[in-house]
Amino acid sequence: MSIHFTQGKLQGQERTEVLQEVQQQVKMAALAAIKPVLTAFLQAEQQAKLGREKGEARRVSSQPREIDWACGHCGCRDAHQFTRDGHYRRTLATGWGLLEGLQVPMLECQRCGHDVVCSFAILDKYERFWYDLDQQVLYGSGLCQSLRDLSQQWSATLESEVGLRSINERINQIEPLVQQARSQAITDVPAVVQLDGIWLTIVNEQETVKVDKRGRQRHQRTGKRVVVLVALAFWPDGRRQVLDWEIASSEEHTQWEHLLERLRQRGLTPERGLQAVIRDGSGGLGEALALVYGSRLLEQRCLFHKLRNVADKCREELKGEQHKETRKQLLTDASEIYQAESAAGARERLCAFAQKWEEQAPKAVATLQRDFEQTIAFYALEGIQREIIRTTSLLERTNRQLRRKFRQACSFASQRGAEVALYLQAQRLNARWSKTKTTWWETSRSLFFDWLNLHP
Repeated sequence: MSIHFTQGKLQGQERTEVLQEVQQQVKMAALAAIKPVLTAFLQAEQQAKLGREKGEARRVSSQPREIDWACGHCGCRDAHQFTRDGHYRRTLATGWGLLEGLQVPMLECQRCGHDVVCSFAILDKYERFWYDLDQQVLYGSGLCQSLRDLSQQWSATLESEVGLRSINERINQIEPLVQQARSQAITDVPAVVQLDGIWLTIVNEQETVKVDKRGRQRHQRTGKRVVVLVALAFWPDGRRQVLDWEIASSEEHTQWEHLLERLRQRGLTPERGLQAVIRDGSGGLGEALALVYGSRLLEQRCLFHKLRNVADKCREELKGEQHKETRKQLLTDASEIYQAESAAGARERLCAFAQKWEEQAPKAVATLQRDFEQTIAFYALEGIQREIIRTTSLLERTNRQLRRKFRQACSFASQRGAEVALYLQAQRLNARWSKTKTTWWETSRSLFFDWLNLHP
């Protein structure tokens, strides 16, 4: 140890210097410990491929030992034709710092004398970063860290520059997982699905070229507002999950139809357990539901949106401070309609409400009466908490989580980046809502391994 202590309690600059020295030596010790571990695993994999220990004579046999490593020149895959050929040294960026001088074993083909391409399970030949970086950036992006924050974090860890593009590529590389998740069959069909849309901006590159402040020629970019159509599923046991989404140009019925049709093809059907859909008053969504599901589903209109519309009409008709208490009483009476024990009771309360308020606020009464039966569809559902299925409030809370990422990013440079960002947020929320209460750290690591298995 090269640290010197003095008598008494360490304070100020002296304490700072001691802590910094300890941290530096811990980092050096960690890197020194990591190197032999990685080397041992590389040598163990090489030994397993060859089928013989180091120093054991090569077997000459007419029966080849085919492996997945091949000679880069003649394509030979017979391990009996390969011999150990020392190693080469390389650097590797890890979460513990920059590892220098890592010894990577090499093989030589005895048929042609050229190098064998060795694809180690724990190491990619031309990759600068080790796998823990990929796991860390997925974890950080899911927590709404920006590319700049992640870049600064890793640049400080490695004591060398890590560009924004490198970080972004490692996040967007999991796009195949997005497509896989949105095409998998839904085996556990939820009883209820809430549907709503939220808006974000995606930047499109134009053909027009302009010169930036640094004199570089760049394609002009313009932001385009698009809507994310989100489906949030609920089960009678209280579980919920972001089931799917669609990035669309609008909330027209044709756009909603794409999402609903994909869900139907994945198995989300009334025959398999789907009972109801909760939505706001969007006409496009209602038309799409009719096209895809017909009249086989209960459609519950969100009470919050309905009562908000009633409040808007109330303020138009009962203006001024002198009507403040009247407005409050009207809205109280309107909300109490939905506290009835049954649909019949709610209808009776509506009649009483109309008789009481039709003269003072006819527009508010008409708004409440319009599509009233769709706002009390929840009475027909059994086994699910009414607080969950009467409004889209839980989906609104989910959308607030998604908007956190949208605000942090400001805009996305491509639809691919937006899709991956949505996927990571959905996976984080689903992990939090799962029965096992899986942490986002565990889930993000699993996502990386899922992606790795797509590229064996």
